[in-house]
Amino acid sequence: MKPTSLIGIASALANSRKLKLALVGMQFAYLGYKLLQKNETSKGKKKRKKLKA
Repeated sequence: MKPTSLIGIASALANSRKLKLALVGMQFAYLGYKLLQKNETSKGKKKRKKLKA
């Protein structure tokens, strides 16, 4: 199972509202991290040249 699925299941089974919000926040943070990681590797990590003023 993927980590996001496990966090989603834990969120659905949690009784506390604060715990549910924390788990949903973790899920969004993980998905955002994976998205940024995927975009970074697909671009080849090109460095930008600094423009002279």
